[in-house]
Amino acid sequence: MCYKGNNYTLVNRKRNWCQALQHCRSYFTDLVSISNDTENTEVIEKGNGTSFWIGLLHDTWEWEDKSCSTFRKWDNPSGGNRGYTTFRWDSMYKTSGEKGIEYHFLCSKGDVRIKVINETLTWEEAFDYCKEYHTGLLWIEDDKDQEAVNQWLHNTDVRGPFWIGLRQSQVFGFWFWTSDRPVTYSNWRNDTVPEMPLSNHCGVINKMEDNKWSDENCLVPLPFLCEEEIFIMN
Repeated sequence: MCYKGNNYTLVNRKRNWCQALQHCRSYFTDLVSISNDTENTEVIEKGNGTSFWIGLLHDTWEWEDKSCSTFRKWDNPSGGNRGYTTFRWDSMYKTSGEKGIEYHFLCSKGDVRIKVINETLTWEEAFDYCKEYHTGLLWIEDDKDQEAVNQWLHNTDVRGPFWIGLRQSQVFGFWFWTSDRPVTYSNWRNDTVPEMPLSNHCGVINKMEDNKWSDENCLVPLPFLCEEEIFIMN
């Protein structure tokens, strides 16, 4: 249930709590908050007898950047309550039982996170999926973005190649990111930009080829990489 001003809107789409928060903050003001009996009654009436998310969350764990995430994948059934600090390691969260223990670590950059989607779709279907459930297909602005992608792909079991938000104009032949962003950084295989008329018109990133980009037939079903804007928990 979202709100804007004094109006409540029930969104009939299945989302996890953080995705619901993202949707409400993108298209309304926020997930609904309830502060008195009158508001509670009105929200229930708007709910029309269904169950829905509201802006209420209790969680004893939080990310360092204060971002919203309901995803949990602990290495022990107790949920990691015995430790002090969480780390990303082999696609699983682990907790340090002792403060002096050392681990490898992953860094983040900017205000988006990378989502590896292990579902095979065409480029257009992947584009629609990322817009529907996250922010969009991943685009890579510079070498720091590329390094962040390299880290995430190194820590996933999905082999790829992966669709990214890279496409070629079938009229003019130049490559661009979704939303008409120009390609200012290049990581093409063999340092060669695919050119018409021999090129395919959609771009992938190849985990098994040192994370280089290449062209691919847009109708081939592949896993893909979404980006998701980080929403800070107030």
